[in-house]
This record gives sequence, C-alpha cells and structure tokens, in this order.
Amino acid sequence: APASPTSAARQEMPTIVGGSVRVVDTGDLTIDELAGNVASKDDRISIAHVKTSAPAAEPWLTLHYDEWICVLKGHMVLHYDEGKKLEVTAGQTVFIATGERFRPEFPDAGTEYVPVCL
Repeated sequence: APASPTSAARQEMPTIVGGSVRVVDTGDLTIDELAGNVASKDDRISIAHVKTSAPAAEPWLTLHYDEWICVLKGHMVLHYDEGKKLEVTAGQTVFIATGERFRPEFPDAGTEYVPVCL
C-alpha cells in the first residue's frame, strides 16, 4: 500500500538526525548545538550544550518560543520581572515561557547547561 503523507514523514526506526556543531565560542562561553537549525537542519527544536569558563551573563532576552534550561554543573541566576531573581542549581531545570523577558547570569566559571527550545 502507498505511504500516507503522515506515515511518509514519520521515521519508522531510530535515526541519527544531527551531531555536535560549535555555533558560539567567545573564549569564555561555548555553545555546541546538538539539534536545531545548524546541527540537524530542523528548526522545530533546538538543543545545545553550553559551557562557561569564566563568569558570564547574557543580555535581556524575550524569546518567541518556550525554553527549558537544564543546569548540569554550577548555577545560574535568572533575572526577570523588574528586579526578581531565581537561583537555579546543578540538577535543576527552569522553564521560561514564550514572551517572558529574562536575563540569565552565570556567576561561576565552569557552569554547564542544556537549553531546549520549542
């Protein structure tokens, strides 16, 4: 029987879809994309491994997608909502909803985290 459009797009078995690609290297911060626009040529999901070798902070962000940040080592301070802060430590995951304004800060060298964006 011919494949339907739904079954044709679906993989019938596990498939390698991407590999680690370094997309940012500032010297103090590296981002290796595991799946996403660069690593797997698919923008439905973005998964990366981020490492800091010195204290770092990102600018204020307002994203057009949901993001989960899984802290593997060290900790992160998430600034949000006009002066509020949330401490996220190794082993914890924080969810940031589409449209929420926030600024992640990584006060410790050696912090590692995995952002997952949908």
